[in-house]
Amino acid sequence: MGIFETLVCSIFSKIGDKLIDHGDRIVSGGLNIKSISDSLKRSLHSLTAKASDVDEQIKNSELSGKKKRKREVEDWLKQVQVIQTELSALENEADSEGFVSKFLGSDRAPKLQERVDKLVEQSRHFGELVLDDCDIRGEALLTTKLVGKAFEENVERIWQLLVTEKVPSIGIYGMGGVGKTTLTKHIHNRLLQELTQECVFWITVSQEFSITMLQDGIARAIKLGLSDERDEDKRAARLHKALLSLGKKFVLVLDDLWENDLWDDIILEKLGDPLRVEGCQLIITSRSSDVCRQMNCQELIQVEPLDMDEAWNLFCEIHGRQRQTTLNRQVEEIAKAMVKMCDGLPLGIITVAGSMRGVTAVHAWRDAMEELQESATGNDRMDVKVFKVLKYSFDQLDPNHRRQGNEDGYTKLQNCFLYCALYPEDWEISREELVRTFISEELVDKRKRMKAQIDKGHTILDKLANVCLLERTRDYDDRDCVKMHDLVRSMALKITEGKHMVKAGQYGLKEIPNEEVWTKDLEKVSLVSIDIEQIPDCVSPNCPKLSTLLLRWNLDLHYIADSFFSKMHGLRTLDLSYTGIEELPNSVSDLESLKALILGHCSSLVCISNLEKLKELRELDLSFTEIREVPQGLGKLVNLEILSMRSFHQWEIFPTDVLVHLRKLKCLYLPYDVEAPIGEIEMLKEMEEFEGRFKDVPDFDRFIQSQKSKGYAVTYRIQVGEAYIEDFENYMSLSSVVFRLTDFKTTREEREVVTLLASDTQQLIFDKCEGLSKCLSDDFNIPSSLHFFEIYHCHGIESILKDEQLIMFSSLRTLCIYSCNKMKKLGLRGSGFPYLEELRIECCRDIEVIIQAVASENVDLPKLKRLEVHNLPKLKNICEAKMMCGSIEHIELRGCPLLKKLPLHFPGELVDGQMNYSPPPALKEIKIMKNEREWWESLEWDHPSHRNLLQPFLKFE
Repeated sequence: MGIFETLVCSIFSKIGDKLIDHGDRIVSGGLNIKSISDSLKRSLHSLTAKASDVDEQIKNSELSGKKKRKREVEDWLKQVQVIQTELSALENEADSEGFVSKFLGSDRAPKLQERVDKLVEQSRHFGELVLDDCDIRGEALLTTKLVGKAFEENVERIWQLLVTEKVPSIGIYGMGGVGKTTLTKHIHNRLLQELTQECVFWITVSQEFSITMLQDGIARAIKLGLSDERDEDKRAARLHKALLSLGKKFVLVLDDLWENDLWDDIILEKLGDPLRVEGCQLIITSRSSDVCRQMNCQELIQVEPLDMDEAWNLFCEIHGRQRQTTLNRQVEEIAKAMVKMCDGLPLGIITVAGSMRGVTAVHAWRDAMEELQESATGNDRMDVKVFKVLKYSFDQLDPNHRRQGNEDGYTKLQNCFLYCALYPEDWEISREELVRTFISEELVDKRKRMKAQIDKGHTILDKLANVCLLERTRDYDDRDCVKMHDLVRSMALKITEGKHMVKAGQYGLKEIPNEEVWTKDLEKVSLVSIDIEQIPDCVSPNCPKLSTLLLRWNLDLHYIADSFFSKMHGLRTLDLSYTGIEELPNSVSDLESLKALILGHCSSLVCISNLEKLKELRELDLSFTEIREVPQGLGKLVNLEILSMRSFHQWEIFPTDVLVHLRKLKCLYLPYDVEAPIGEIEMLKEMEEFEGRFKDVPDFDRFIQSQKSKGYAVTYRIQVGEAYIEDFENYMSLSSVVFRLTDFKTTREEREVVTLLASDTQQLIFDKCEGLSKCLSDDFNIPSSLHFFEIYHCHGIESILKDEQLIMFSSLRTLCIYSCNKMKKLGLRGSGFPYLEELRIECCRDIEVIIQAVASENVDLPKLKRLEVHNLPKLKNICEAKMMCGSIEHIELRGCPLLKKLPLHFPGELVDGQMNYSPPPALKEIKIMKNEREWWESLEWDHPSHRNLLQPFLKFE
């Protein structure tokens, strides 16, 4: 945070010099600019000091590998980073003529101070900055069933080497597609399941690897922050220290190492030198035994292809034939011949079996066999054969073999598959992102509603996964993702050779590929994440057919010459997101065929060229940029369907007479810092997704009423009142409403109706709202569809529901109530919470009971994982009946002196006529304040053993 402090000092040093000329004069409007300056300076210094302390504390805690930062802290630091980015731009502006009056004499400084003060205030309520990281051991991986005696023998041999013989390093090798990764995944999962005190960390190594990539992979696995350090040797030292501090045995898996001159002991040193850490064991998988030897693996295991019987069993397992009651002999003979042609390679067998699911006619099997024979003949090399088998599975995506559907001869399903190869190798691709890209690239059939297109996109991904050409997985943010096996990706790149140029993930490339490789036949180019720093004036590729250019995730790319786009007039998709460009080349204005211009997260981008000529543009993403003015020509983009302008902190008001011309908009994402123009938004009759902020409840009511007549559900993320700090990194997957500093008393006098919430609202937050009724349901229809329900600092509410109201919160995941001093009861009945995962009630001085229930009936909370009750001086019951919560992991109890009982269910079984109880099976910790140990000891229990059973989980803080 040193840069932050330097920026603050620099800005106010310049302001101080200018104020010498102003003195304490009062500027227009009656504002004392020196007073405003001093106040803002104090606030910023408070924020920088707090941010520095928070940053240092969490980094020190994370070094152990046993702690992780709380999500609210991570979100807060992101908002501080946004402020820092704005200050950087402000420092440059401070040298300009009239800066003092423009900045301090307008509402810019007070608005900035308000945001800074909010962040400082928010930091006072953090409590602990980090949490115990209970997932540090690693997580089980999705995998397929092992088939074959050889596989079972290899599993047992590797297990013996690891567990019994304690071999420090093992190399597993075999040709591509033979099952090395699947075998190792089974070992990985077995280690997690059977050796509960050990950690297992899985790192996938792509062909285009770099030391930094591998360091980042290990750091993510052990929950270590390395993003602030770029020096490889210093990163290696921090990795080594973190591995040492684990304090337990661990196995590190490096999957899919390719032949490279760099593989030796020096590489391991750069990765934190894990083999010098006591208790570490290393597993390496590679296609080459030489790689394993270069890495000094002490034991080598070769994975051989399956024999015919094993291959047939695998085919049947994948195809699902074992579920059939009768078998057609002719089909079986053909199928076995197809399996034989796969030469025992599981990847080939799996893809062929997947492509034949649901096929029953004999003639269709004969035809498929003929095509497979034509694909696989002509070369005895095993890697070529498996490639041709995979190519056959790709061909089966065109069931009628007519190659119609696109001008390139491939079906849309095939083109969706080929598009996935534009991402870097082993990239976990977010399904949500990929589906929206398919829509943008017009790979999904045009439908009347965006939601229907999204559904179609997910159906396409399901089909590709079902035929085993894509793998289902999840990323570090637990999002649904897909990825390509490296052999499958190689096959896709081979198919598109000459039409696609893919350098994605080739870290360290630094420069744009030479102009001679930019051929006239190129249609798609992917230069994703390759560390390009600039595209100089001398580069002007002649690519008249180029339709897609992806330059995203080149963070150091700061300059693109105007000449670069001059011969790309057929370009339809240009993705420059997550680059460091400061201005958009003027030549982009002449790309009249452009349909998607993606500039999101270009955090240095301040200038954008005139867009008036881009009449074909359907999607424009300007989110998280530093653009200060509405791009010229925006109102002329009459075909625009998606407009994203998230996080424009530098805008004060949203310009009028822009949206009214964009009548085809389906998705509109506006910055929360700017009041949305409700009058123009009401006129957008095609809108399906909206994100933005309304100034008050009447504007919100107008929006809801305007959407009711559409006949379809509109997905929205709306804030009402003042802007609310939160993480913007979400797709429009749920509808949410946040009321912050909203005056309901005034609006209630103006209105006679209850504020309507859409029936599918999934997130509802109230923060510091005034004038709410004693019972929240008097002001709102509270939908049963809620997933997240949170109320903060709303001092007029006494209950959520009335006693006679029975609303089943059948979808609720999180319920948080904080600092509602008049809240006496929630009005929630002890049933209808099948998915509740988190329950937090804090600082509500009058609340006596949280969940009402009949004492004789158990309350079923099967998904509840976290229960926190803090500073509730009158609380007598968490729940008036026993809580059946077998998934409970974390409990925090603080400042509840009248609470006499913890209503947990303790599983028990009758043994020799006596009940033997056990603690809740998923429980990990119960946190109590050190000065409340006596209170804990005074709690009442249904059985004397219950207190003792919880003793190992207690943490007094």
